[in-house]
Amino acid sequence: MDRFAELEAFAATIELGSQAAAAASLGLSRMAVSRLIRALEERIGEPLLIRTTRSQILTEAGARVRDSSRAMLDHYRDVIARPGRDAGEVAGTLRVSVPVSFGWRQIAPRLPELMATHPRLRVDVVLLDRQVHLIDEGFDIAIRIGDQPTAEFAATRLGLIETVLCATPAYIDRHGAPKRPADLMTHDCLLYAYASPGRGWVFRGPGGAEQRIRVTGRLTSNNGDALLAAALAGLGIIQQPRFVVEDDLKAGRLVPLLRGYRTRELAAWAIEVPGRERGSAADAFIGFLARSVFSAVA
Repeated sequence: MDRFAELEAFAATIELGSQAAAAASLGLSRMAVSRLIRALEERIGEPLLIRTTRSQILTEAGARVRDSSRAMLDHYRDVIARPGRDAGEVAGTLRVSVPVSFGWRQIAPRLPELMATHPRLRVDVVLLDRQVHLIDEGFDIAIRIGDQPTAEFAATRLGLIETVLCATPAYIDRHGAPKRPADLMTHDCLLYAYASPGRGWVFRGPGGAEQRIRVTGRLTSNNGDALLAAALAGLGIIQQPRFVVEDDLKAGRLVPLLRGYRTRELAAWAIEVPGRERGSAADAFIGFLARSVFSAVA
């Protein structure tokens, strides 16, 4: 039995979500795909998938084989696609996790430029605000915004993102504008669920002194655009990246607050599995973010 076909059937099943979809993609019957995966499991000596009537779950061995098979299949396709091509050409498949608001507003509009520059690059962009597990969930790169990641990751700093404190004119008319950071403790603040607990909002005054204010509020969300919608409805004061609130600031729907103080700048990071060799696809994507995206939002 073709060992390459075993890997191809397994990889297609994982990427497309079912053996039926893999069979359609590969031009095989579902039974043939099932036989190929069973043969691969027998060769490895342990199950790769836990199958239920509605889903399939990767085992630990399955996760390892998935990562290896993707790399081998991409390399094989690169070899046979165009012999003698430019050795520096970017090719391969990249799976990337990106925060929802940042991905939708900053990355998605620029992807056509990246794809046009590298026509043999395939990118699977998954918009998620939660932190993913790179290996278990099959991601090559995760973009994270905030504190420097722990040493368990290989992290590339991409740039800084300015944040803005703001609210609607109607909210300010009802509750008054804070004159100093400590005034925020008496206001309804709209809170981001994935912020470090207990960190508060950080401000730097005209003299350079830093203040950390423990703000509170009735509404918490795990998504910046949800918080923006709440702010626009007059539910409270928001502190979000400028790219989230910029259009509404320009239109006057939001007004900036505490202009004499600097709010926190958020570092953006590209996270990878340490020790894994970075391919041309990852190099191209990370370079694209640094040049095209962060030059626009920093």
